[in-house]
Amino acid sequence: MSAETAAHDDEVPARVLTALVAVGQAVVVALIIAIGSGPDADQSHGPYLFAAGFGTLLLFRRELPVGVLALSILGVFTYYAIDYPPIGMAVPVAGAFYSAAERGRVLTASLAGVVLLAVSLFFRTSDGESSAVLAYDVITNAALIGCAIALALAVSSRRALRDQHEHMVRLERRHQQERTARQLEAERLRIARDVHDSIGHALSLVSVQARVAQQALGNDDDAAVHALDHVVSATGSSLGDLRRTLAMLRADPDTIEHAPLTLSGIETTAQAARDAGLDVDLLIDVGAAVITASTASTAFRIVQEAMTNVLRHAQATAVKVIVRVKDGELYLRVIDDGVGIDTDTLVEGRGLAGMRERAALLGGDVRVEAGSSGFTVNAMLPIGDHR
Repeated sequence: MSAETAAHDDEVPARVLTALVAVGQAVVVALIIAIGSGPDADQSHGPYLFAAGFGTLLLFRRELPVGVLALSILGVFTYYAIDYPPIGMAVPVAGAFYSAAERGRVLTASLAGVVLLAVSLFFRTSDGESSAVLAYDVITNAALIGCAIALALAVSSRRALRDQHEHMVRLERRHQQERTARQLEAERLRIARDVHDSIGHALSLVSVQARVAQQALGNDDDAAVHALDHVVSATGSSLGDLRRTLAMLRADPDTIEHAPLTLSGIETTAQAARDAGLDVDLLIDVGAAVITASTASTAFRIVQEAMTNVLRHAQATAVKVIVRVKDGELYLRVIDDGVGIDTDTLVEGRGLAGMRERAALLGGDVRVEAGSSGFTVNAMLPIGDHR
């Protein structure tokens, strides 16, 4: 439903209500005239035309609240100036007072009420009416005008509270949608990083070992078989990671249990790189530090991606991996002796971006140093609780 259609639907009941108020105002004034005239009174239609006029004015109460109030008060003065039967001072204009106050013209309505009562009191005092009757009449009219204004304020206040509540509900709904979208985006990026890291690393190992097997066929069958064994191992591990990722995609997000990767996985990654022909020097020195699962998993993925980049791009023969804890932080350093690259021409791909994203989620940092004689990845991760 469009906004215009919704607004139109809201206007229909308001117009019907305005018509009912107008008819009610006219009928009440007409009844007062009929009752006050008595059976022997002049049967002139003038008073009833005024009653109809008071009701007709209320048809415009929403568009011209102050104008309707002013014309209604002038109508009362005119009515009494013609010397028609009494109808009271407040009854013919009660709807006009309510409408003005409801539209936010409270001060105007209050001042108009004072003017109406003051003028009425002045002329009736001049006619010599008793003070008791005047006091009773003034109090009654003042109470009626006050009740009309108070009712309008109560209705306006309730409407404002309802609108505020609806606004808060809409804001909360939008915030919930934004939170859900952010969570989905974060989960999508996490899965993309996991797939990139695990599959990319496995394919790099498979590529290296497949070339070894290709070159060894017919010359060194044992070497070829050994290389193919590594291919089977790498693909099996990658398929396991892929199955876990697919299982997480199918599962209820609230019931997913992520199997944490540990620092021991770095040793497995180093051994796989050795099997691919790299000389890997691995040093893990964490002492008695208690490292959270999220930090250990992130450290594993960063080292895995760094080793993948070495296998794919570095043309290196040796890699040094250092993992140590210092001053409450976990430091990673992966150094290769490959061809390197000019820092000014370095273009970061998904792998390096994924490293930075993983570290940033924990409040850590990843820096790369690229030169003509190798490539270095430095990472710092907090080892405390990241919840």
